[in-house]
Amino acid sequence: MKKKYLSLLVLPLILTSCNGGGVSLAAMRDKVNNISDAALYPYYKVVGSADFNNMTYEIDAEFANEPGASTFVPYSRYNDGFYNATLDTSEADLDDIVIYSMASKSYWLRAPLRINKSNFYVEVEDEGSKRENTTCAHYILQHIITSYIGQTGSTNPSKNQMKMAFTSSGGFVFYGEAVHTTLYIDNLPYYPDPAEHPEIGEWDPEYPIPCYKNKLNAKVNVRFEYNAEGWLIKESLSTLDYDYSHSTASQASLVAVYGYKFN
Repeated sequence: MKKKYLSLLVLPLILTSCNGGGVSLAAMRDKVNNISDAALYPYYKVVGSADFNNMTYEIDAEFANEPGASTFVPYSRYNDGFYNATLDTSEADLDDIVIYSMASKSYWLRAPLRINKSNFYVEVEDEGSKRENTTCAHYILQHIITSYIGQTGSTNPSKNQMKMAFTSSGGFVFYGEAVHTTLYIDNLPYYPDPAEHPEIGEWDPEYPIPCYKNKLNAKVNVRFEYNAEGWLIKESLSTLDYDYSHSTASQASLVAVYGYKFN
């Protein structure tokens, strides 16, 4: 079945050229260490499309309210992350704790909106040794791209890797090629037929309460591109068999682009 053409899915993805075939974590850390972590709370806009579970969605939203400094508020402006006691497993001074996974995220895949010298690769003390903070940007991106539950027992686990590159415009990219990942795509409401799903109970047919059917377990190409100032400007993902001219539940694709306005 031919589907309605979506403005961002039909057009070929224009990929910014990368310098070289990839960079090391050490090289990426050196680059990001030059990006300021000054407090910034910009307004931002998201425009994108998703094709998932045989349904299509488009997003054109502005996040323009006051910054969500201590909570997630729909369409609030960017926040840098904040302390949350339920997520804290450390014994550090509370004044020094920032949980970066509580910062603003990308619309579809929960990638960090901002990367800087303070949140990219953070080490924490763990019983006398150092380890990567599991809420920092590098860890979150790596988890999104390579979080296949059966990776350690798969045939070629070494292929399930996050790659990094610099762009010709001074930015940087995190991506995976034919990686097997398991993740949940945000902001995909699903409205089941009450006649077929009586377990959902009674609801107002004019204002139905959405359920969420957003789990993806597949081999994909996935990419997150940041500008030279560390702001996410594009996220994209597609299953290896994706064809926008056909509609099947086994394939998926999504893309979103981001713009920022600073006061």
